[in-house]
Parts: sequence; structure tokens; C-alpha cells
Amino acid sequence: MTAARWFHDTLTRAGYEVDLHDLATASIDPASRRLAVPWTWLRRSIRMSLGTAVGWHWGANAVEVEWMRYRPRRELSRALRGYDCIQVVCGTPAWAGVVTGLRVPVVLQAATVVAWERAAFFAQHLTLADRWRQLMAAGVSRLERTALRDVDAVLVENPVMADFVRSVGQEQVVLAPPGVDTSFFTPPIGGWRRDGYLLSLCRLADPRKGLDRLVDAYALLVKADLGVPDLVLAGSGTLPEELASRITALGLGDRIEVRPDVSPADLVGLYQGASVFLQTSYEEGLGLSTIEAMACGLPVVSTASAGALEVVVDGVTGCLVPLEPADAVPAAVATRTRELLRGAGGRAGRRGRERAVEEFSTEVAARAILETYDELLATRPPRVPAAAQAPAGAELRG
Repeated sequence: MTAARWFHDTLTRAGYEVDLHDLATASIDPASRRLAVPWTWLRRSIRMSLGTAVGWHWGANAVEVEWMRYRPRRELSRALRGYDCIQVVCGTPAWAGVVTGLRVPVVLQAATVVAWERAAFFAQHLTLADRWRQLMAAGVSRLERTALRDVDAVLVENPVMADFVRSVGQEQVVLAPPGVDTSFFTPPIGGWRRDGYLLSLCRLADPRKGLDRLVDAYALLVKADLGVPDLVLAGSGTLPEELASRITALGLGDRIEVRPDVSPADLVGLYQGASVFLQTSYEEGLGLSTIEAMACGLPVVSTASAGALEVVVDGVTGCLVPLEPADAVPAAVATRTRELLRGAGGRAGRRGRERAVEEFSTEVAARAILETYDELLATRPPRVPAAAQAPAGAELRG
């Protein structure tokens, strides 16, 4: 939900009237018509209030079948036709299939594609249910290509994604990653803390984040130097049981702290108390948590995913570790982390803060996005612009 919140707040400050439309992402979605629950097909509406948020949540028909979540809903389509522009914020581009064909300009912000996003998961799971998920993923990949061609503009977060989007026939591709509030995410008053804990922040149960190899890297760090700081694994969700068992088996139960479901209000303090930010993802579209960490003056050690290559300057704001060979990643992460702790961590943190402000602050990031809206809305009849934002997909579930 981080990117969706950023879009909402940024567009509102820019003078747009923004409504939120949240889409069903789970097979047990409470607003949906479910194959497994026949009475739900008697529902007259699949719309629910978002509660304290301004907007609505929309279910799907046959929600257990993944690609049905990316299909239009007649009731939702009627609600969206009154907008001047629809901004879709999502993980996979397939979500744009919900809103194309409405004769309303659609801007899609997509972080990745399903084949890249789920590669790490499918590499680790081979059950019959996972075979079914692979089949659905193949269908989603086809929907992605259609959606990318049908929208009016695509906002991407890194050059690799930009090349992919162009390859399917979309010409209006804009490198415009979301930003962070660098007046909120700031370094601690006393400067960089060499003795602070090591920190990783992500979705704890997401295999794409590579926490297994981060734990292995930390085990190597402790083996080489018992004096290294403790490690904090923070973020949304719950740490998988197999990973928790691995931490115990490695004798790291008293050295690794898990902090689930960190609130936005606690994030700044979490970053400010750390010494090095660690990210060992197999794949990242951008990595907003990395930018937040840099804004708070933290040096970064990250695997060289497409997103990290866009954010981290190797040898300047931190260190990038090659993704291959995969079995060398833990040792390389350990080595680079130790180098920052013993040497130029403070300088890398300061340079990271400068880069976050100059390249990824909200003010800078908003320019390309607002210019895209201006171009699309210039051909629309004049009225107060409104953007209907459709937060959807794994990236927006929090």
C-alpha cells in the first residue's frame, strides 16, 4: 500500500480531487462472488466502503480464479466512467484490464511482471497447488501484455521494466518511480550510528525478498565477528515457520529480532536506530524501503536487482552484490556489510541522503507523473481533474 498512499497524498497536494477504488486481491475476499460460496452470487453489489478512507473496495466475480480479478465489473465500470483520468497503482500490469475500454484516459504504474515476481516462489515450491498457480500465472502473463498495450501511458520504476513495456508495443513509457517524503524520513540528530542494529524491512513472508539468504549472511557475519550488531527483520506479515526454525538452528535466536507489522509512525525511528540497511531480494521493481533508509542516512547493502540498480550507487551510497552466482550472495553481503561497519558507512549514508533528496523526493518524483497527466488531460473537456486510483495486487496489500 506504500505506493498507493504516496500517489494519493501527492495528487491531493497537487490540487487533484482523488477517490480511492481498492480491488479484491484474495480468493476469500469478503465483497466478492465466490465459486465456493454459492449464496454470494445473490449479491446485488460487490462494493464495500473502505471505512475511514475516502473510497470503496470492489469484489470480483469467481474471485478464486486469479485472472477473474483482472476482469471488468459492470458496476465498477459505471462508477469509473465519470472520472477525467484513472491512475492504476499495482504490482502486475494485468490489473489495468479492470479499467481499460472505458473511454477514460488510463495511466498505469506497474512495478514488475508476474513472471519476474513469482520466479523465486516457484523455484522453491513444487506442490500440485503450486502447479495450478503456475498455470494461472501463465494466463496472467498474457493479460499483462494486453493491458500494457491498451492503457494510455505506463509509469515504470526502472529501465529494465521500461524496455519490457516497449517490447510489447506500448510507446508512452515514462520512467517515473514514486518518491518518499524526505522531510519526514530524515537522519538522526546525532548522525550515523555505527553501533546501531542491522536492518531489513520488507514483506516477511514473501520469498522474493530473499530473507533466507540474509539470515545465512548474518550467520557468516557473527561467525567472523561476535561483536557485529544484532539484526532486525521488520515489515508486514509473519516470518515463515521454516525461516524461524532456521534462525534457531543457526543459534541466532538471541541475535535476530523480528518486528512484524511496523506502523508508518514507527518507521522513521526504526531507520534512525540502524547502522546498515540490508536487502537481499531476488527481484525488486524499485524498493521504496531502500529509498526511505537512504533518506534517513543509512548506507545500503543490496543485491543488484533492477530496482536496486536504479536506487543504489555502488561504492558511493552503499554496495551492490551480484545476483549470480546465487550461492555466493550470503558471503558477499556479509563482506560488504562488514566493510561499511568498519569503514565508510557514515560517508555512504550521507551520500545516500543526498541522492534520496535529489532523485527520489516527492517533489522530484511528482514532476514526470504530473506532466503525463497534463498531456493526457489536455485533450479532455475542461473540468476539475479527478484521478480514480485503483490500488491492487500483492504490492498493495500491506
